[in-house]
Amino acid sequence: MKNKFFAFSVVALMITNLSFSQVSNVIFSTAEKVNQDSLHNINLLLEKAVDNQWIAGAVALVAIDGEIVYENAFGFRNIALNEAMKTDDIFRMASMTKPITSIAILKLYEEGKLDFKDPVSKYIPEFSNPQILVALNPTDSSYTTKPASREVTIHDLLTHTSGISYGFADTLMNKIYAKEGIIDLTTLRPIKLEESIAKLAKLPLKHEPGEKFTYGLSIDVLGRVVEVASGLSFDQYLLENIFDPLGMDDTRFYFDDETQKERVTTMYANTRSEPLVEFPENPNRDLSGFFPIKGAKTYFSGGAGLSSTAQDYFKFCQMVLNDGELNGVRVLKEETIAFAKNNQIGEIRMGRDHFTYGYQVVPEDGDLRFGRIPGKISWGGAFQTTFWIDPARNSVAMLLTQMYPSYHQQKLYGPFEQMVNGAFETGN
Repeated sequence: MKNKFFAFSVVALMITNLSFSQVSNVIFSTAEKVNQDSLHNINLLLEKAVDNQWIAGAVALVAIDGEIVYENAFGFRNIALNEAMKTDDIFRMASMTKPITSIAILKLYEEGKLDFKDPVSKYIPEFSNPQILVALNPTDSSYTTKPASREVTIHDLLTHTSGISYGFADTLMNKIYAKEGIIDLTTLRPIKLEESIAKLAKLPLKHEPGEKFTYGLSIDVLGRVVEVASGLSFDQYLLENIFDPLGMDDTRFYFDDETQKERVTTMYANTRSEPLVEFPENPNRDLSGFFPIKGAKTYFSGGAGLSSTAQDYFKFCQMVLNDGELNGVRVLKEETIAFAKNNQIGEIRMGRDHFTYGYQVVPEDGDLRFGRIPGKISWGGAFQTTFWIDPARNSVAMLLTQMYPSYHQQKLYGPFEQMVNGAFETGN
């Protein structure tokens, strides 16, 4: 992939015979309780986003009572190749990987192979005797520490209260992580999860375990815990226990099948000089637009490594909404899923909301903008993918694009959610 700037003109669009806001596969439900006008407004929003070059393309999906009532593709999978986006195209899910990893941990809990109170050092000995960062010398990235009051637990990792941060999102910890070569998101290099997590385990925590919410590599650590507790590689465990049972055939860390490779969407970026460019390749960075179809394909990031389709991820979400079951296949016990949908961080807040095992959860006094109802659980990814599960409305919604970085996310997410929630205005 090259770092190319694209200029679109009316003449060029006439030559290609494709509208820049091309859409396909619209599905509207005839259910009386669905406000069709509100769903149709999603078309207008995402057509505008493509036409204004906020995004290259998108797939949006809404399901109610287990039925997909809206599914639509917009724009392009690859602009330079004139490939229109399709509803079965594959997206890098980034942090939408985290809920799947959390479900894997819940399954191991059910199998009696781990407990939420277990110290992580039980599975990864390098996590013994954790240290808390006291001071950092910015000139050489040396630092001083003090002993932590207790060890990090599985619960701390599940709730992002471990004190483990992200390098790309934390200027302080980035100096320490970069020096040690810690992988934040993805890599094309022949690195394995075991070696990266072992190095991370020896580095200081940002704060005492359980003290506050700090978003970071905790779920990547859980990917390694899955390997140790199950005796399987992380990708194989997910395949056998989640993907195959749910029929998620297009959800993987990496793709070798040529037909699947062709459906992987191109990564784009917004820049300050151009509205839309193909994601630039930089040999000195691990994040690459060639992921997940090239490279060593050995690093299985539990926090950011999966790619999937809207249909596949919907199956996963619907299983969670159904309390652990989909189409007669039970992945988890009802009581386990119910437990995991509830707040797990006490009085600690993530903004105005709470956090559970894998999801942000909206409490009664939480962020109720855009027509939200308490109990909604959700998460999103750095490459501009987002989803939510709304138990009160028995619904699932997601919006998948492929932008990093993006300057227009808030122009999409809020209005999209308002339009989806507006579809419940009739028949209730």
